[in-house]
Amino acid sequence: MILKIFPLVVILMIFIIGAVLYKKSFRYEAGLKFSIDVTRRSLTKYAEWFRKEFTNTNADYLLKQAGIKMPAFLYQLIRYPIFLSWLAYMGYERLSRGINVNLLVILWILAFIATMPCQKLLGVKSPFYIVIERISKRKKEKSNVEIYRCLSQLKNIAISISNKTLSAEYIIREITKFTKATKPHFQRLLWFWCEGRQKEGQEYFSNSIGTEAAKSLASLLAKLDYIPPDKFISQIELFQNQVEEDRKTAVKVSREAQGNFVFGLALAAGFSICLNFLAVVVGIDGFDVLKQLLF
Repeated sequence: MILKIFPLVVILMIFIIGAVLYKKSFRYEAGLKFSIDVTRRSLTKYAEWFRKEFTNTNADYLLKQAGIKMPAFLYQLIRYPIFLSWLAYMGYERLSRGINVNLLVILWILAFIATMPCQKLLGVKSPFYIVIERISKRKKEKSNVEIYRCLSQLKNIAISISNKTLSAEYIIREITKFTKATKPHFQRLLWFWCEGRQKEGQEYFSNSIGTEAAKSLASLLAKLDYIPPDKFISQIELFQNQVEEDRKTAVKVSREAQGNFVFGLALAAGFSICLNFLAVVVGIDGFDVLKQLLF
């Protein structure tokens, strides 16, 4: 029991001695000035660290690209208390119950480092950035699926009113009804169109979604007010054919990657079996030879 309490007593004594020494430094004017300067420098240093750690514009951009509606400040504000609370709990378990928590502490520190909101760690992609990339990829794939559906709806609308003059604002408003993930982008695009800022709207739509399909659709909508309906329909069909080819290519690449992965697993399994066989055979023969030499 004494051994468990002893570290706490030592820490308390160090704290009391430090507080007394700090209090004594206020007895003289020079000591007071020195203490104030040291305190000010320390506060400035911590404030700079806090600003750099909690207001990370790069992390804000990464979270925004992944569609996560959380600023980097809030992410860090959640991350640090969880980490420190768990460390405090591990320290309590170690001191009060004597439980060995070294492995858990190491794993927790590694998890804390892995969740740092940065692109690279030690010159390679950080786990945080890898997760953000996967989320962004899934978001773009989902947006592309909606854009492909919008193309079909756009073609149907163009065919149904082929004898009338098409309005880009009307078309955008109509296809927005069939969207979900990309609805905010289409609504923003419509706002730009109503303001007469078509060029800015086209750039916004292309950059906010960040896919070739979004860029092509924005370019297609920009031509809507300047070409007749029949030519517009042919442009849609041309774009649909291009999209279909791109999707076939993506499926082919994905299947090739899956095939290579399965082949790699089979090759690794066969190689390990061969090594095991060689180890057993060589080990048995070597043991027999060694036995003959010794006896």
